[in-house]
Amino acid sequence: MNDLISIIIPCYNAGKTLARTLNSVLLQDYKNLEIIMINDGSTDNTADVACRFVERDSRFKLINQENAGVGAARNNGIRHAIGRYIMFLDADDNYTTPYAISKMEKSIRETGADMFVFNFIHPCFEQYIDTGVYDMTDPEQFLEFYQDFFALGMPWNKIYKRECITEDFVEGVKFTEDEIFNDYNLHNMKKVALSSEVLHNYYCAPYNPKAKASAVNSLYSADKFWEKKCTIWHMGMLTNKYRYYAIDKWYADKKEDLFYIRSFDFFFWDFFLMAKNCVKEEFIAETLKGIFREQLFLDTLKSKEKYGLKLKNYTDEDIEAFTNNAYYAFKDIKTYNKDMSMYKVFLGLFGKYFYDLTEDKNTVEILSRTYKDLLANSTKEAIYVNKLLQNRVLDSSANNCKILVMNKLKKKIAKKAED
Repeated sequence: MNDLISIIIPCYNAGKTLARTLNSVLLQDYKNLEIIMINDGSTDNTADVACRFVERDSRFKLINQENAGVGAARNNGIRHAIGRYIMFLDADDNYTTPYAISKMEKSIRETGADMFVFNFIHPCFEQYIDTGVYDMTDPEQFLEFYQDFFALGMPWNKIYKRECITEDFVEGVKFTEDEIFNDYNLHNMKKVALSSEVLHNYYCAPYNPKAKASAVNSLYSADKFWEKKCTIWHMGMLTNKYRYYAIDKWYADKKEDLFYIRSFDFFFWDFFLMAKNCVKEEFIAETLKGIFREQLFLDTLKSKEKYGLKLKNYTDEDIEAFTNNAYYAFKDIKTYNKDMSMYKVFLGLFGKYFYDLTEDKNTVEILSRTYKDLLANSTKEAIYVNKLLQNRVLDSSANNCKILVMNKLKKKIAKKAED
């Protein structure tokens, strides 16, 4: 018989979405499941929806608790779980195929991995998980995996061996609690397998400046949020003490490599979430300029120099120009559904604007590696970035970031000269 898998679903006021989520579990062809719903003090009909599934199928279990937050709800679920494997599912998400859990179970079993990570549909982040197997006892492979926030940061795109979860979610932390949970348990993972196959569909509320439907909306709807430091980056850095605790306790031999990685990641998070949520380009630029002025981020930028990169003497106009091109690329890739990673495109643009490659070091550091890809024009993302920067320049006079498509202009001039 296939091993039992425990699916833990924290639920808070999820009455409108929970049935869709639970139906996607019911449709799974993998049947040896226990589905543990933790009703976290909901004030709507969440419990009623959950009870209908409990009455319908004995695999569903409902646990009610006073409202204590998603971390406490997941911890409660872990305490009640008896499966060999554990998964987390949000109460508004669903699986993309009836074979999703079968594929997860087969992959973690056949690879002998302690954790299997799979790709997902997300309204802001797409195509970031590459197929592979990491030996986490190898320092370079560990670093390569740790840098990939989209593979490490979330709990809901993973299946874990139960024995590898020894640390709880930190309760009371309302932002990045899931990434911290993975930081705390990663030392138990000797092998991690990844798949680019999309098996999870993540939902989040769309941007609405008149409503605060999500934590993201609350941040970016505040008046002059960049001046008040109400950004993903600043919110993420408020929980650094937990990351530093994990690094000191479990990864002290890797401290120099790991210390600044999340500071860099959350800069990316801010850009992507603002772009997706239709924040004005000038507000995005002001936000990024504010982050560039933070000492932690300056130290983060300087830390890249050990990998053969040299930080340029950039100006605010460079940050505005970078923002403009990154925003253009984001809309271009999304609008035309281009088959490439926006994350790698963003990395390439960042490297071109703010660094020179001074030493070709053999490194798995992601920005250095992306820069070398640009110089070799060796990936589809590198080709896209190089072509973008050849065809677009920014006239920063009067700080208006006016776009000039130089190649087209040159062609017009050449054609007139021929005529």
